[in-house]
Amino acid sequence: MEKQDVFVDVCNAQTMDGETEKIEMRVVGTICETDEGFLVEYTEYDEDARPCRTTVRAVGERLVSVLREGDCGGEMRFEPGKRHSTVYNTPYGALTMGVYTKRVENALTKDGGRLHFCYTTDFHAQGSIENHMTLTVTLK
Repeated sequence: MEKQDVFVDVCNAQTMDGETEKIEMRVVGTICETDEGFLVEYTEYDEDARPCRTTVRAVGERLVSVLREGDCGGEMRFEPGKRHSTVYNTPYGALTMGVYTKRVENALTKDGGRLHFCYTTDFHAQGSIENHMTLTVTLK
């Protein structure tokens, strides 16, 4: 279970009310093979240079959990065809968020690879936001 230094290219596209916002970034992180699958860890920074530590756990081909720690965060679980509720913390308070996963594509290996998942989020069961997230991991 040796960690390897990697580049993590994060691409997240969110569509709400017909408008799509795309966020792309490259960060330095690590990948580690575990008994259950793969663990990718990285830190990103917001516009005020506050850190947010993200841990992505890919278990098998169909389960992903994302833990975000910092001013904004919480834990989200992604399983195709299932809806999970979570609490998402912000500097302004906590929000109850529903996450419904449509698809998970896991092509991670110990040398990197790609993880893609499509899901919708809703807050307090009001409206929904379509999300497409891709992590591309390459050895540093």
